Amino acid sequence: MIEGLDPIIHNRVRLGILTLLLKNERLDFKTLREELGLTDGNLASHLRILEKEGLVRYEKTFKGRKPITYYELTEEGKERFERYLRTLKELLKGL
Repeated sequence: MIEGLDPIIHNRVRLGILTLLLKNERLDFKTLREELGLTDGNLASHLRILEKEGLVRYEKTFKGRKPITYYELTEEGKERFERYLRTLKELLKGL
C-alpha cells in the first residue's frame, strides 16, 4: 500500500507547499517561505519540481514596482494531492 504514495508529493517540504496551497488556493513566494521556514533557494527548488510535474503554476505580477510571484495548484495538482491523501488515509486506517 505504501507504494501507492506519490513520491513527488511524499516529501516534507512539498507536502507542506501543497497543503498550504490547497487550504489557501493562492499564495505568494514570501508567504510560502515564511510559513514553511525555508530559505529562498530551498523553496524555489521544491517549487520547480512541483511546476515540472504540473502540480503548481505561478503568476508574476507587480505591486507598485515590486515583483510578486503567486503560486496555486493546477487541476492535476489538486487531483494528485487528493489521491495522495486518500491513499494515506487508507494506509493509516489499517493501524
